[in-house]
Amino acid sequence: MKSLLVIHLPFLVWLAAFCLFGFFVMMYRCAKKQKGLAIAFGMFVQMFLPDPKAQQTIEFAVKAKQKESKQTLQAKEDD
Repeated sequence: MKSLLVIHLPFLVWLAAFCLFGFFVMMYRCAKKQKGLAIAFGMFVQMFLPDPKAQQTIEFAVKAKQKESKQTLQAKEDD
């Protein structure tokens, strides 16, 4: 029984890795063709695995927009 596990476990690990790689290739091709399947899968994954730094990312984007708008206002005032 133990020898059976020693033989099958590496096989199952490699099989899972190849299946996962094949899935990623399939998703890449769907995304490249702009299919809805890739977008839906991405939304589904994002829903269950959100960005752990989402708040920081949002704050950074807001600050960047504020800085950009201040620069455009100053450029308009200088003209």
